[in-house]
Amino acid sequence: MAAATSVVVLDRGNNTTCTINLHGATVVSWRVNNQEQLFVSKQAVFDGKKAIRGGIPFVFPQFGAWTFGPPHGFARIVRWNVEKSPERLSSGDVEAIFSIMDSEFTRSMWNYPFKLTYRLILREKELHFNIGVYNPSKDHTFSFNLLLHTYFKVPDVRRCQITGLHGCTFIDKTRDNQIFQEGRDVVTVCEWTDRIYQNTQPEHIITNVVSGRKMRVQKYNFPDTVVWNPWQEKARDIPDFGDDEFPNMICVESGHVSSPVILLPGTAFEASQILQEDMAEAQGEQPQMGMLRREAGASGQELGGRGYRHVKTRRRSENNNGVEFKCVGAGESLYSDRRSVPDESSSSTGENVSNSIPKAWRIVSDHSGQRQCLVSECVFGGLSWRTSLVRGPPHVNHPGF
Repeated sequence: MAAATSVVVLDRGNNTTCTINLHGATVVSWRVNNQEQLFVSKQAVFDGKKAIRGGIPFVFPQFGAWTFGPPHGFARIVRWNVEKSPERLSSGDVEAIFSIMDSEFTRSMWNYPFKLTYRLILREKELHFNIGVYNPSKDHTFSFNLLLHTYFKVPDVRRCQITGLHGCTFIDKTRDNQIFQEGRDVVTVCEWTDRIYQNTQPEHIITNVVSGRKMRVQKYNFPDTVVWNPWQEKARDIPDFGDDEFPNMICVESGHVSSPVILLPGTAFEASQILQEDMAEAQGEQPQMGMLRREAGASGQELGGRGYRHVKTRRRSENNNGVEFKCVGAGESLYSDRRSVPDESSSSTGENVSNSIPKAWRIVSDHSGQRQCLVSECVFGGLSWRTSLVRGPPHVNHPGF
């Protein structure tokens, strides 16, 4: 294991911990009641150079092979900064924030300025991930892939089932990147599997993980889900992966990889994921996907485009005449705003939807004026567009980013 100075530990008590190796900001351990939830290969290399085989490597700005740099990009092989050391919140949960910026090393392969922030929150049976990518340039747009390459520990991968993939198209990398449609209600893995499922459901359940329990995966702004297991035939070709380890892991990876995120100058992109162990025993406390939020000062002044939060939207009616925008913060419903949108046929591809709703970025707040947020998604006609035109730089000193 890496030296103590290279890791950060979040400790919630009751033998519930999360360990982050600063090499790649790789989550190398997540224990709930002292039961490890993540797989790390016994042959993983901790030399500060090679990506760590297992845990949750951070893939950015490239997914897969890359002409200009290492496979899966550079984020998983550079040392990250600790922006905020582990801190216990009033809820008893523990959070920490990590970040990287462009450097001579990153610009040698990807010549763009950027800032990447990574906020982790450890709850009693949950692990929250909030990610912000910021483009500080005044002139240059860049594109990127983003993925959390999560290795789940399982007793026997052949007994696992994965929900939330039925009906989705997928790119099968084991069959020359041919595209198929998933017809199974639940997906099982019984051979070498390497698939990019597209436009997947925002929630997956993985059965028969640690001690035969279930794992819930919730995601926001991650439209793709990668399912991977090298099986015995490919495990032999991976030097830092044991030949006999494949039955004890399954990768179910939340990402934005089948198409790139395009980030305009001065804007930011955000995405989040929640892992919840043993859903069956945690029915009384479901994950809250409204974790990304910003609280204004007591005067309720506008944030000047600097506060951006997770926003959920929900259709109010069955026709295409309107949208209800609802801002949700840490489980609270704030002020809702309904406004007209154009006919579905006018932007059926989802292009230029921000122009279709000129005031989509108007700040809305609750009646007390204590919280404000920006609309970042619109839904109508059964279609959904998630925008990433969030204004201003990320602020690592507050828990909203």
